[in-house]
Amino acid sequence: MRIATWNIGEDETNKDGKLDYSSYEYILKRSKEEDIDILCLQEAIIKSDYLPPIAEYIKQNSELKYNIQYELSDSHINIGCRMGVVICSKYEIKNSELFMLDNPNLVYSVDSNITYYSHDKGFIIATIKNYKIITGHCLPFHVFKKNPLDYIEIFETADKKFNSEYELNSDFILCGDFNYDNVNNIFPKIMKNCKDLINVQTRKNKQLDHIIVSDKININSKEILENNFDHKLCLIEIKDNI
Repeated sequence: MRIATWNIGEDETNKDGKLDYSSYEYILKRSKEEDIDILCLQEAIIKSDYLPPIAEYIKQNSELKYNIQYELSDSHINIGCRMGVVICSKYEIKNSELFMLDNPNLVYSVDSNITYYSHDKGFIIATIKNYKIITGHCLPFHVFKKNPLDYIEIFETADKKFNSEYELNSDFILCGDFNYDNVNNIFPKIMKNCKDLINVQTRKNKQLDHIIVSDKININSKEILENNFDHKLCLIEIKDNI
């Protein structure tokens, strides 16, 4: 079974990084080429004035017929769009839960014309086959010139929540764009029984994206793939005994 995580917020082949139908066609093409069974997306378009929801587009044009989406915030790249996190799956999503992180409501002004505000961030918790798959997006503290560890209570709440899910199901996968490199610092409870399969830069000169799996899951392979978007496509293949 092949599982991927991919931040698709910025198409570097288009002006200003905006997404259009060619971006959607590319996402679909790569998903089929890589034979992805479960695709986890961040900064995915949920609502738009000019594009369909990416989850619906994938459902209509591929074997990934099951999906769940979590709308979180306005897109700062694709004006007129609402974005969030999405799971698209070949297999039935048996149950799911949406989990929002606390928003510290940060503000950072670059100049009189550019001001950044912290968006809501969160995760989808889903059961697919007998796997507990959690995917989501954490706040980019570096954009606000802040140290994520100064806001460790946000991560502690998530770590506690994810650890309770792990304890209920040892076939556990946590993936997404965490906007931080060392997951041992932000998810110490989870990392006692899991490993991070990604150990390279995934956006420019930083590792922001992760695929964390429980020690009991057998991994056949992993790939970190270049693509048209500003984050690399991170993909693992697990030995599926179910």
